[in-house]
Amino acid sequence: MSDSTEQNKSNWEKFQAEMKRMVEEEVKGKTPEELKMTYKGIRYPSSLCSVPSFEAMERFEAREDDVLIITYPKCGTHWSKTILHEMLLEVHGKEPTVDRIMFEFGKPEKYENLEQQPSPRVLASHLAYENVPKSFFAKKTKILIIMRNPKDAAVSYYHFTNNLPVLPTYSSWDLFFKDFISGDVLFGSYFDYHLGWDRHIDDGNILVLTFEDMKAVSTGVLHCQ
Repeated sequence: MSDSTEQNKSNWEKFQAEMKRMVEEEVKGKTPEELKMTYKGIRYPSSLCSVPSFEAMERFEAREDDVLIITYPKCGTHWSKTILHEMLLEVHGKEPTVDRIMFEFGKPEKYENLEQQPSPRVLASHLAYENVPKSFFAKKTKILIIMRNPKDAAVSYYHFTNNLPVLPTYSSWDLFFKDFISGDVLFGSYFDYHLGWDRHIDDGNILVLTFEDMKAVSTGVLHCQ
């Protein structure tokens, strides 16, 4: 592992710890329903998303050399960002701009700040196709979609929701599974999400990978070293 990767990992862990502390303070005492907000028919975590932020996000100006990672929750988001960070660092010889949190998380001023950051920029999102800012498609930004087996994604998502204070918790797997299948979870239906993106997988700027293939390749590389 390179020194840059180690430093990036350390910075990420510190950032996560600080974010967790701030979020725990904000969500303290809130009911499960108060932990959710809805925008254009899809539910999001209310402590991380807001209508003003979504409106600011829609005005965001993408660039042709941006890379946008698209994943449903628990399908390899952070892993993909780490890999792309290393690849772009190797190619460009300088640190890329990596948005530490999901593109749709944060306050409205975040998007102005991002627009001031140098290229290349690596962004990651759980947004459905129709909710991604139009500038990404107009500029033909490179979009990397990571898909994962729905069973594994659901199990990981269940444990994730019960370990993160910002998300509504479930008292049993059965209750979560019912909501997951019906699409009544944060970020909406796993199946509708992928169907929406599936209609565009032949677009020239979109690449689709699977979590399972990435894992197989990384395991093979480790075995060869």
